[in-house]
Amino acid sequence: MKKFLLLCGVALLGMSHASAQEFYGLGNRVGISVGAGLTGITIDAATCLTPYVGVRAGVDYFPNVKVDTELDLEVGQYANDYESFTGNTLPDQMDVQGKTSMTTGHILFDIHPFKTGFRITAGAYFGGSKIISVYNKEDGALKDIYDFNHQLPSASQIQDGKGIGLALGDYFLAPDQDGNVKSTLEVAGFRPYLGIGFGHAVPKKRVGVQFDLGVQFWGTPKVYLDGDNGKKELTEEDADGDGGDAIKTLSKITVYPCMTLRITGRIL
Repeated sequence: MKKFLLLCGVALLGMSHASAQEFYGLGNRVGISVGAGLTGITIDAATCLTPYVGVRAGVDYFPNVKVDTELDLEVGQYANDYESFTGNTLPDQMDVQGKTSMTTGHILFDIHPFKTGFRITAGAYFGGSKIISVYNKEDGALKDIYDFNHQLPSASQIQDGKGIGLALGDYFLAPDQDGNVKSTLEVAGFRPYLGIGFGHAVPKKRVGVQFDLGVQFWGTPKVYLDGDNGKKELTEEDADGDGGDAIKTLSKITVYPCMTLRITGRIL
């Protein structure tokens, strides 16, 4: 009887060890999660590599937020000439629209130093480099201004404030041949991530909760202007004039904060 009980104990220990081993390894246990936070709505798939390391990959959908506003036109001495040339009254401001574009993918490695829910997470987010675009709301709305600018003397040199356009800092932006202007804020497409968190990507029970707090390192943001002058990166010197303070502030924000709450589930 004692031998039988001993054999049963050894078998149970072996099964427990095999079960523990089976829990880890690429694809042995798989979890999925859905959450929301500063990166948008996130969906993940995850697996455990070892008792201390897990990996997850997914996508963060950030809704394209649109904001309408107005920008002042740089008219200079040309208001009366414009009205004579076009027969139209020159508006004081231009209707523009700003739009975010921050949907990304990610791959993250979770390190659990104490085999508990606490973890350190490292990895990367990746996506398009243009995160904000600002453009005239009505396509071709500035075509009359383009035509007017190009009938001026030295029209081939629409720069240094010659003609009608937008003044962004000390930089003069004239509409292109389609009657449009555009400005974009761009960052690195590949953005390393470092953070901490609580919870397992593959919960030991069927359902769990996971919290992340960290930052994306997206480099120095750059502002590009696209108009009749061609596409140009706005430099710090260009931003010295009126309205340039916001551009200078944006250029100093080299990280993006991330905070996400997820509901996790184990499917294998």
